[in-house]
Amino acid sequence: MNQKFNRHVPCLMILSLCCLLLTGCWDRKELNQLAITSATAIDWDGKVWTVSYQVVIPQSIANPNTGGSPGQQAPVMVFSTSGSSIRGAVQQSSLEMPRSLFFAHNRVIVIGENAAKEGISQLLDVYLRNSDSRETVGLLITSGEGRKILEQIVPLEKVPGAAIKNMIHNEDMNGSNFKQVSIYQLMMGIASDAPYTIVPEIVISGEGENNTIATLKKTFFSNKLRLGRSAVFKKDKLAGWFTPHEEYGMSWIRNTIKRTTLYFGCTPGSMDVKAALRVDRSTTKMKPIRTTDGRLIMHVDVNTVGTINENACSNDLTQPKDLHAFEQVAGAEITRLMTESFQAAVKKNLDVFHFADTIHKHDPTYWKQIKPNWDEHFAQLQFESHVKVKIARIGMSGKSFTEMTKDSAE
Repeated sequence: MNQKFNRHVPCLMILSLCCLLLTGCWDRKELNQLAITSATAIDWDGKVWTVSYQVVIPQSIANPNTGGSPGQQAPVMVFSTSGSSIRGAVQQSSLEMPRSLFFAHNRVIVIGENAAKEGISQLLDVYLRNSDSRETVGLLITSGEGRKILEQIVPLEKVPGAAIKNMIHNEDMNGSNFKQVSIYQLMMGIASDAPYTIVPEIVISGEGENNTIATLKKTFFSNKLRLGRSAVFKKDKLAGWFTPHEEYGMSWIRNTIKRTTLYFGCTPGSMDVKAALRVDRSTTKMKPIRTTDGRLIMHVDVNTVGTINENACSNDLTQPKDLHAFEQVAGAEITRLMTESFQAAVKKNLDVFHFADTIHKHDPTYWKQIKPNWDEHFAQLQFESHVKVKIARIGMSGKSFTEMTKDSAE
């Protein structure tokens, strides 16, 4: 028995020594030592960078009474610091905060327009260099000061930063006018052949500002946060703006339609909207074509499947002829949206569709020839499209309500 025990003594000693080498959580910090940041904003006044922080107040978030008593505390606090660099501005927070800023739960970054025009390369460097910053954080731009966006109280959500993130996610999944853009995706866009990235704009609509806790006691809000236009970054600088209508057409070309509702008239080209198609699935394929006379054509093929969820036209969708006519009208509307968006991009000379990457992929040798003068080639690029729409379901009735009442009267 003693011999067996003696054989295990060296093993026990080695294990004991190994335990002494373990450092444990040497850099741990308790939650009551951290200021959890849910959103940040970057502004530039021509001389210094200003970083604003939306810090969560834990005791307010934990309060189950969201209706608000007279003494209820706001769920977040917003403050700003300034410096000659972004990290220098962050460093200044220790002068006025009793806790260390914690950015791992930061949901969105709002860039002021002046900062976007100056260039956000410093911001990208910060997110690449520091382990406490996540490249998956969402990116938004505003035409005014980013801090103003962080100060707004958002109904239905306790933390405004999370509400803004959920807002763009909801639009991305159900509207497809705008797409979520992260710091990582912006970096990838900069590294592509067409260094353009489309970033959603967030604005304060209406009058006044919802920046007090008393706002939550009302059932009506004079203003709210909403998505506006689309900003285009050329590398790390703001290069231009597109309207929501133009951005919607770009979504069809760029194959970013997930689920949306397409509105159209009863005949091709009609602007009198009376029908709606809920798009359940859509795919887009692009192919560059070189003609014998040296012209470059970008051919875009769109295949869409959807369900009719509104019809005020005279078409009886139970009849194959009328159903096919509806598909043609819907297809013509998608073609119009894409053509107008393409023309807007060419006018601004911004290859937001990443046609350059498509050409590089299909014909690397030809791309090497035209790459130095791609802006000139893009301005002369011709656009062709073929759209196929399939209506998989027509809903509970074939005719519109007006047509059915006519039939019953007769």
